[in-house]
Amino acid sequence: MSVDVIDTVLGDAELTALRQKREKIKALTQASHDAALRPKDPGNFSYGLRAVLSARMAGLWKAEDLVVHYRALLAETGENGLEALADPGFAPEGDPRLATILAHVDLITLSPKQATRANVEKLYAVGLSDRDIVTLASLIAFVNYQVLVVAGLKMLRDH
Repeated sequence: MSVDVIDTVLGDAELTALRQKREKIKALTQASHDAALRPKDPGNFSYGLRAVLSARMAGLWKAEDLVVHYRALLAETGENGLEALADPGFAPEGDPRLATILAHVDLITLSPKQATRANVEKLYAVGLSDRDIVTLASLIAFVNYQVLVVAGLKMLRDH
């Protein structure tokens, strides 16, 4: 992906110019986005699942512009049947693996200090591997970082 997501979401020439002053951070942030959402080997987290989990996190933060971005990424994957997962209020029935993943995403996004080793053990209990858990943690960390960067830049713009 070559288009800078944060610049696109903000749509503000002054903020784009400000971000350009920290070109390395800007480039690394976009590279992190691409690595988190479109790695060469997605493993057990398909591109669609990554996009919908990201949309969910953005929704938890009420970052609608990023929700739109991540829903568009989901649509690009062509993976159907995942759209409902983007809704922060949605809890799947009959799929303990997915329910545990969503609960973990919500917990780390909204209340990271409340997370314990027991939460990680729940991920293992539904069949996630070490790689899967690291993948999930990386995605959660990146999206929450991105949401906060966008929010901070909007505060600069609006004041």
